[in-house]
Amino acid sequence: MSYVDEDYYKNEYGGNIISDKEIKQKLNKASDQIDSLTYNRIVAIGFDNLTEFQNDKIKKAICYHADFVAQYGEYLDTPLSGYSAGDISLSFTPQQGGGNVKTSDEVTNLLRSTGLTSRRL
Repeated sequence: MSYVDEDYYKNEYGGNIISDKEIKQKLNKASDQIDSLTYNRIVAIGFDNLTEFQNDKIKKAICYHADFVAQYGEYLDTPLSGYSAGDISLSFTPQQGGGNVKTSDEVTNLLRSTGLTSRRL
């Protein structure tokens, strides 16, 4: 189950990368991966028991992560992190967090601000 619905993704977040056909599945997967990145603390505490600030940051993180996976998903599981041809060099190193979930800096920064990603909790 996703912490974000299609209406939030389209209207509050302003998302338009994910198609209507895939949106529910992508948001569910992103929510599951955000749970992994937060060491399942959202599940343990309960989404509705978090602060309004935490809820807002988590919803945004889910949308950013769903967009990130939709755009770069095929590259996330490749064994290569870089490519060079002559003078041109390209490297792709996404952030990696709990559960080996690969995501963007934007997502990790949003989640870090909630206090739910610290291993010390």
